[in-house]
Amino acid sequence: MEGNDYNYNKENSLGAGEREMMMAISGPQERLDYPTETLKMANGCTVERYVIPDEDKQKVLDMLYPFTEVPSLDTVLLDLHTGKTFKVRDYIVTREGDGNFLVTPYYAEAGGTVLDWVKPDKEDADSPIISIGTICR
Repeated sequence: MEGNDYNYNKENSLGAGEREMMMAISGPQERLDYPTETLKMANGCTVERYVIPDEDKQKVLDMLYPFTEVPSLDTVLLDLHTGKTFKVRDYIVTREGDGNFLVTPYYAEAGGTVLDWVKPDKEDADSPIISIGTICR
């Protein structure tokens, strides 16, 4: 499906501010060599979601993760927007505008990007330890 078939609009989409920060870090990116499907966002906007096979998950994570310490696919992290935990292997990559965005599995609900991935506090699940890696590998 062509990018212009989506009703993505950076002004009304979820997580717009975070995506702008991510674009400032990475700049425009080429499309990935994976098919896409439609991801409907909670606000009615739709975006392209890449369909990435399990065997390529680590390779794509290594390529798109913006911090110095790439987590393992089995790491459990917290999405700050929803307060829900997830395994890194469940990440989603979207294509929006000129960028490929690494986002949480709950992105369609609340717009959480890789900038919202934190390690949950083992002693108090309601109080995350914000552990964001060093930016710009």
